[in-house]
Amino acid sequence: MDAFLFHALFLAFFGLGLAVELFLNFLNRREAVKHGSLPARFAGPLFAGHFNEETFAASRAYTLERLGFDTFSLLYSAATTYALLFSGILPWFDRVLGSAFQGGLHRGALFLAGVTVVQSLIRLPLSVYSTFRVEGRYGFNTMTWGLFWRDLIKGFALSAALGLPLLYAVLALMRFFGPGWWLWAYGLLLGFQIVMMVIYPIFIAPLFNRFQPLEDGDLKASLLDLAGRLRFPSGGIYVMDGSRRSLHSNAYFTGFGRFRRIVLFDTLLRQMERPELLSVLAHEIGHYKRKHIYKMMAAQVAMLGGLLFLASFALRWPTLYAAFGFETGAPADSGAFAGNPAVGLFLFMTAFSTLSILFAPLQNLFSRRHEYEADAYAVEAVQDAAAMQTALIKLSTKNLSNLTPHPWYSAFHYSHPTLGERLQALQAH
Repeated sequence: MDAFLFHALFLAFFGLGLAVELFLNFLNRREAVKHGSLPARFAGPLFAGHFNEETFAASRAYTLERLGFDTFSLLYSAATTYALLFSGILPWFDRVLGSAFQGGLHRGALFLAGVTVVQSLIRLPLSVYSTFRVEGRYGFNTMTWGLFWRDLIKGFALSAALGLPLLYAVLALMRFFGPGWWLWAYGLLLGFQIVMMVIYPIFIAPLFNRFQPLEDGDLKASLLDLAGRLRFPSGGIYVMDGSRRSLHSNAYFTGFGRFRRIVLFDTLLRQMERPELLSVLAHEIGHYKRKHIYKMMAAQVAMLGGLLFLASFALRWPTLYAAFGFETGAPADSGAFAGNPAVGLFLFMTAFSTLSILFAPLQNLFSRRHEYEADAYAVEAVQDAAAMQTALIKLSTKNLSNLTPHPWYSAFHYSHPTLGERLQALQAH
């Protein structure tokens, strides 16, 4: 395959992915416009005091605003990605680094770091608009400009502190182990992920949020009693100050072994009563008991291995480099690679990402199944189906979730079942 044909195929798949996303947005917008009033299935006694025409109108308006922003973001990202790939700036940047460092690890690491910084800066206006305009308009954003910039600087610093050494390590493995580099890189990345699971809740997450042990009292006693009764080992229950940035609410557990923590957003504590919080906790424990975390990790581990295996072939293919204007011909220190291996990694992942939307329904299918199982586990654990249902309704109401997504949009974009689907499953349980 010559460079021109590969270029044409890349553009075809790039356009296909964009077209699918835009079409899904169109379908979802049309579905939202079609439902001008609260659907009858959300107007029964179960929803009294939670859903009414006013809350539905706010949810519908928020959905339409987010869809408009997402459509613009897709077009903006597509245009900037195309410009970055085909303007010639990246081959020029690689040549400059090659002249400065004469090959070697610095050239590759600085290329990937530089491209990452540029892409982050390109996306920055989208993040600003989403946070302060869209989220702010609907009362969700509580982040100040000062906190926004502090988070950004901390994120860059953390990425440099953790990412650069990892980049150097991967590139060193590529340099010294030749065609078998991907196995060594696979082991390194798996080890890095395991270490991150330990250090993230203890050292990294507190850089951005405060985590305070839940205050002693009846609620804490009830939650700990439930965790103990369900034999869920944890290092404690913590409250996260999510309201410093947003009024969206959530709950999760993080870490593993004795480092596992149950984390509740402070917004969640304000929105829910004790029975509902017990159901939410039981749902999270259900993910652990049904081994969903390990199943998803196993799938991600398998996908990572598959991607690295495919990359080991792609990086030896001169057309991958030539199609985007990069020099081909293996540098002296690159083993069997057809060009700068760091460039090859970037191009391979960019090309693969154009097809990622096509795999989303399968990933979401497994994730949704896990949510159904965790909901069912929660009902069995607390013996209170109504509390689980009310918790889901409150989460939907407070987050202005879309009550009427198009089924295709939901299949591609929702890792969780819709509110209607979850309530129906609970009622049938």
